[in-house]
Amino acid sequence: MESEWIRIRTEVDTYNWRGDPIHLKDVPALKNPKTGKVRIYPADVAKAEFATYAAEYGLEPRDIATLLMLCAKPGPFPAGIQPLRYRLNKSLFYQWKEMDAKLLGETFPRDEFIPEKRGPIPKNLNSDLERLEKLGLVKLQWKKWGEGEMEKSMTITLTNKAFDVSKTLWKKVPTPFVEVTLKVKERIFPLDPKTIRNRVHREYPEYQKTYTDLDRD
Repeated sequence: MESEWIRIRTEVDTYNWRGDPIHLKDVPALKNPKTGKVRIYPADVAKAEFATYAAEYGLEPRDIATLLMLCAKPGPFPAGIQPLRYRLNKSLFYQWKEMDAKLLGETFPRDEFIPEKRGPIPKNLNSDLERLEKLGLVKLQWKKWGEGEMEKSMTITLTNKAFDVSKTLWKKVPTPFVEVTLKVKERIFPLDPKTIRNRVHREYPEYQKTYTDLDRD
């Protein structure tokens, strides 16, 4: 029984998805105090791999999901620029859901998604983007498109420094994560707020009662 095991943190020598050796620290594990055996879940090893890569650049582990989504080239559109933040909101949501459909939803660090009137929103994305801007990785610009206070949109642009970091991370993280990120970016990037909302309602009807306003910033 799990109650016989105690929670610990340990180090693991393993291999990444490309077969390269990697040493991971601070991996969650369970230890049986009677036998000394240690139990480690694969999902925790995968998350620790992301955390190791993030630490190399002074990032939070969940930043990798954001940076790679921004870096991914959406078909004929340029990479590294997100003219409307709502697309990033929903792209990160679908990134998680697509990984979850592959039974890999718990293998990478991600933000918590909260249900709001404008749909499933990454809980910490606003503060994360501000932090990434202070690190010199993104540029944030607000553009007014109406008279009201809320009638404005955020443009997010990767800096050259961020491109270098993102391209390095792109080569390191597991292949399924890269493939899902690119697939989602190509699918969501061209869509308008109403189309995205309708898609979320159709594919995840549990959001119909909470996702009532258009996410258009």
